[in-house]
Amino acid sequence: MNIDLKRYELFGWDYEHFAPLTDKEVVWYKKFAHRTGGPVLELACGTGRLLTSIAKEGYEIVGIDLSTNMLHLARGRTSQLPPEVKKRIQLYNMNMSDFQLKRKFGLIFIADNSFRVLKTKEQQLSCLKCVYHHLRPDGKFLMTERRFDPTKFVNGRREIPWSEPIRHPLSGDLVKRKIEIQLTKNGKRMHGVMLYKTGHANGSETVEKCPFEIPVMLKDDYISLFSEAGFSPRVFVGYEEQENDEKNSILCFVCDKSE
Repeated sequence: MNIDLKRYELFGWDYEHFAPLTDKEVVWYKKFAHRTGGPVLELACGTGRLLTSIAKEGYEIVGIDLSTNMLHLARGRTSQLPPEVKKRIQLYNMNMSDFQLKRKFGLIFIADNSFRVLKTKEQQLSCLKCVYHHLRPDGKFLMTERRFDPTKFVNGRREIPWSEPIRHPLSGDLVKRKIEIQLTKNGKRMHGVMLYKTGHANGSETVEKCPFEIPVMLKDDYISLFSEAGFSPRVFVGYEEQENDEKNSILCFVCDKSE
């Protein structure tokens, strides 16, 4: 399987705090749901933040995720929805690099860097081929990724210091997060660890280490993968249909099936 799940299983709830959705991000996906008419498939759907927004617009949507904890959080979110919205949503515990669903979709998307949990080209191409198989001939495939910025690495290293404490939604304990990342010598991969420090009610502290490894991918790397999997990609930035300016940190790929 070769995917680092520990962080998602233990601390997936922190997405709401460290990576909040922006209005522009939500509107971007809703816009393409409107254009394609659905149904919609989200890969690596996580806690279901985008998924529920699209379901509220009246579209059937399927979400898959490999983390059982993230799906648990997503089901908790969807359980609060009105019945007519909730019935439009289906959630499955599946690997996005190897899944089979017996239907085609007008829109398929992978949001917010999630594609890079796939560490190898083989996994990445397998994922994209699954997407191709499940996408209608007139459908759209979207992927958003944060542009790799080498200036954030000093001597091949980057550290994001301890966050302010946030409260664990179940235990009530206060939790801080720190991230340490190192580039490999060839600059092609990042090895890192997310450190979570939990302060307990009895005054003790525990630290949990969640290691991860992700490939360093540039715009042309994505385009090459899309083309190899049978897609014709266009590149926009900042959740707008604005041509790539080589500066905006958010890359938005919009893919059609090649003729």
